[in-house]
Amino acid sequence: MFVLMLSIIGACTKEPQDKLLKDIGHDLDINVDAPGDANQSEVHADTPSHDDADAGPLLCPDPVACRDFERLVGCSCVHRLDRRCETQADCRSRELCTEIDDYKVCIYTPREVSFCPGAPGCDGQGDGVLLVGAASKVITPDGFEIPTAEGLNGETINFNPPAREGRWLDCGLDGLCPNDEGYPGPDEGEADGLMQGMWLAGFSIGRPADHCPAQLIGCDRPECCVSKFAHDDLKSQVVVFRHNNTTVAFVALDIIGLFHTDIETIRKALPEELGIDLLVVGSTHNHQAPDTVGQWGPGTPLPSEPGRSPAFIEKMVDQTVAGIIEAVAALEPADVSTTIIQAGTHGLAINDSRPPYIFDDNLPVIHARSKATGQTIATMLSFGNHAEVLWSQNRLITSDYPHFVRKYIEQGLPRIEDDEGNEIKPALPGLGGVTVFFAGAVGGLVNPGAGGAVDYAEEAFGGERRHSFAAADAVGQSLAARVLSAAKAGDLIALESPDLRFARREFLTPIANTTFQLASYELRLIDRDIYNVTRKGNRYFPSHPQVLVEVAAIGLGAVTIFTAPGEVFPETLVGGFPGKARIWDPVVGDIEGRSTPPTCDDQGLPTPNDEGNSPCIVKKSQENPPDWSKAPSGPYVYERVPGEYPFFIGLGMDFLGYMVPAYDYQVTNYFTRPPGSHYEETNGAGPDLIVDWERSLDEVFSALP
Repeated sequence: MFVLMLSIIGACTKEPQDKLLKDIGHDLDINVDAPGDANQSEVHADTPSHDDADAGPLLCPDPVACRDFERLVGCSCVHRLDRRCETQADCRSRELCTEIDDYKVCIYTPREVSFCPGAPGCDGQGDGVLLVGAASKVITPDGFEIPTAEGLNGETINFNPPAREGRWLDCGLDGLCPNDEGYPGPDEGEADGLMQGMWLAGFSIGRPADHCPAQLIGCDRPECCVSKFAHDDLKSQVVVFRHNNTTVAFVALDIIGLFHTDIETIRKALPEELGIDLLVVGSTHNHQAPDTVGQWGPGTPLPSEPGRSPAFIEKMVDQTVAGIIEAVAALEPADVSTTIIQAGTHGLAINDSRPPYIFDDNLPVIHARSKATGQTIATMLSFGNHAEVLWSQNRLITSDYPHFVRKYIEQGLPRIEDDEGNEIKPALPGLGGVTVFFAGAVGGLVNPGAGGAVDYAEEAFGGERRHSFAAADAVGQSLAARVLSAAKAGDLIALESPDLRFARREFLTPIANTTFQLASYELRLIDRDIYNVTRKGNRYFPSHPQVLVEVAAIGLGAVTIFTAPGEVFPETLVGGFPGKARIWDPVVGDIEGRSTPPTCDDQGLPTPNDEGNSPCIVKKSQENPPDWSKAPSGPYVYERVPGEYPFFIGLGMDFLGYMVPAYDYQVTNYFTRPPGSHYEETNGAGPDLIVDWERSLDEVFSALP
């Protein structure tokens, strides 16, 4: 999306994009051709900045006042993300002020793999009973202001400061203006000259959330709203497992993604007496919720300010902490069962916009029931399709199709009859409890753009309805029906020895993407902790800025749950390249025929005269197709997962964009795409991310008790 913003500038000025971006870089004192040194200089890791590594801050002759995005180092103000130092006091915990080629930089060394039970402080002693508790908390914004009709340009807002007058309703968070019926008087934010909007993440910058029309509030149709401020409430869904003295909490948030920095904020807010050993936070990658990153704020053609609302972040954190407290209080002995459903693609509005057209259709399910009552405590599942059925035209806050998945798994689906009253499909009883939905492998780019939603009654929602609430409802029905049918048929397998264990690993990975560097350092749109970098002239030194990332693997009996900090391509998990192995029977090829007809050979490759009859993994007309000879032969990630049942959590523990496989990673610079389908490179951290993740993932698999 950020690259799209920059391309808009190029289109408006009709200048070559590379020249334009170099001009921007010159104005902002950055080098867009070489944002970091290719080779890191020698690091004297054991050499502190002064003889005394614990030296305090320097005494400045005159008081120094830094701006809000700066920090004081020595007697000078530097960008808050710049990790230069004069003394050890300038560094964060576990950083060491280190001299590198006459520069002093705070250097952080990630912790080694930790695991539980078996490590010091986690002995695994107890009565052997598995306890489970769950909670569901609302994180919908409590209110926000909206633009006027004149302030919109299509679905996005059309203003830059100071030309804003008359372009939004400066009526406060309750959305009631002085002449509105029921106006209670001025409230927070009213007539303050600032727009307290909620900027929806994904698609375009400056897409402001709207209030739901009064006539749609409280009715009973897919398009009806739960309140003025949301079609359906955004949720923080929580489930906690405790076995002996090991406790793991899982949280699924209805947002586009959450940085590791923010997850650490949640961890620090948890009361110590809860005894949480590991907190796993994932996002549904929802494109219809407020911006939690910062890059989708208002402005034309670039954001004039971050789109991230501190009030929304605060509520999300507070409600998540409250949910974990509630779930721990509700812990009770539980029976757990599991399965992996081969969901296929029918009715799920799944499309793939980048070859190879390969889908991980695994639908892993974990179901926990109370030993005392037999009632459902929680149902966990994961599936790989972007939460964006509503697409870019929608401006109502919603959790998209995951809302309907949860609704129908908990409430069930009715019997379907023909016109004569004959049963076509049976009623499927709901499971109750709390449903916790995670995003799976959505990279590469698995999305509902081409439609294909079909509900439980086999009604299709295409054409003008393919991006409607009815279509999102249909996807929810289809996915829920697979889970409910498996439960009704007794296909969920009891875990006889549901012992709980985990391993986790920190690692640093570089942000090589120049657009993300620009957004963070110069435009100050994206704010997260950065490590091991300073500025040397107009270059980053000693190399690209780095971020601290985390990966975890959690064992629950025969189930292994594992995380990735971004949008993993399905083929990374399952393989399926021409002539190479396939793991867990993925859907290989465009079997729905939305991108290309089934005229390929048995490897999914186009034939000279379109004489094949198999689904294609690439279009015959594809510009710059992948080089299949460079594709990996395995072992793919699912082959390396210990245990019988892999459960993948995408966008777990962080949000770093697309994790493009190394064999097909192409980039000239991050402001222009190579020919063909290479959008994902422009919206990811860089080529090292997937390599660093897979290496760290293998380490936690090996360390898992």
